[in-house]
Amino acid sequence: MKHSKTGARDLPPDLLSCVEFHGHLCPGLIYGYRVAKEARKLLGAARSHDEEIVAEPENASCAVDALQIILGTTPGKGNLIIKDHGKNAYTIFSRPAGKGFRFSRKTGYVYEGERPDEFRTLEKATREKTAGEKELRRQKELKARDLALKPFDHIFSTREVDFSPPPHAELAPSKACARCGEMTMESRMTREEGRGMVCAPCAKTNRNG
Repeated sequence: MKHSKTGARDLPPDLLSCVEFHGHLCPGLIYGYRVAKEARKLLGAARSHDEEIVAEPENASCAVDALQIILGTTPGKGNLIIKDHGKNAYTIFSRPAGKGFRFSRKTGYVYEGERPDEFRTLEKATREKTAGEKELRRQKELKARDLALKPFDHIFSTREVDFSPPPHAELAPSKACARCGEMTMESRMTREEGRGMVCAPCAKTNRNG
C-alpha cells in the first residue's frame, strides 16, 4: 500500500470499496478488512454469493462493514450474525470447506507508521479532548494505514474452531397482524387469545396493558 497524506484513493481496490461503503478510513474498518482477507485465505473461499460463508462478529463496530464487502456476509442473506459482546473478535465459517476460524485481537498496540511525531501530537490532543474533527480524522487515517501494513499475527490470534455455523436463513410466509394489520413473518408472530396471530410489538403492547 502506498502512503498518502490526504484521501484514500491510493488504497488497494478492495479496501477502497470498503471505505466507499463505510464512508471513511478508520482502524475499525481495517480490523474487519484484515480478518476478512485472512479468513478467505485460510478457508480457500471466494466472496459469498449466498450463505456459503457465515460471519459471527462479537461487536457491532466499523469492522462489520468490511466483512460485508469482502466476505459477502449480510443481514439480508442471514449469514452475518452479530453477537455484540463489545469484543474485537470474529468467527468465520465456510460451509463448503466445513471449517471455521476465530480471530481475536491481541492486547496492546504500538504505532509504527509514518509521521510518528504527528501521530503523537494527534494522540495527545485526542486524549486531552482538544482535537477537532479534522485532527480526529487524520489520527484515524494514520492508525488505519499502520494497521493495514502490520503482519496479521501481530494484531490477531487465530484458532480453528468446531464447525458449527447457524442454520440457513429462515424462510416463512407473511400474514397480516390481527391487531395492526401489518404484514409480518408468520414464524415471528404469537397467537393472542380471541384475536389470532399478532406481531411482536402488538403482543408487547398488550402484555404491558
